[in-house]
Amino acid sequence: MNIMFFLTHKSEVTYLYEDMGIKEGLDKLQASGYHAIPLISRDGEYIGTVTEGDFLWMICSCGELIGKKKTMSLQMRDLPRRCDNKAVDANATIFDLLSRAANQNFVPVTDDRNMFIGIVTRKKIFDYCYKHLKETQT
Repeated sequence: MNIMFFLTHKSEVTYLYEDMGIKEGLDKLQASGYHAIPLISRDGEYIGTVTEGDFLWMICSCGELIGKKKTMSLQMRDLPRRCDNKAVDANATIFDLLSRAANQNFVPVTDDRNMFIGIVTRKKIFDYCYKHLKETQT
């Protein structure tokens, strides 16, 4: 099975650019309602995943050291990330996708140049499996 069947295209995904300000990134994450979103370069290369916890830890640790005003002037690339969602290549197998989705709410998908093309959510995978399991039961 082709994993592109599950893909939510980049144009439909909320993501942050690495050169955005911390405040702008936090505002965008909050407005999205998600707990984690992809971080990409302006060229479109996948860099990693930013979580609510990353902001919290940065504000708690760096905020005291360098002050709130200075902290908010930093860019997203300066935000320490505790864990990144590992991406899969667009040509990955369904087994690669399932392996990653077991530990991540979404799996970033990149092309052969490491350019971010979208995500596969665990929900899409579960919905697909549910539908096919239900069909086999009837």
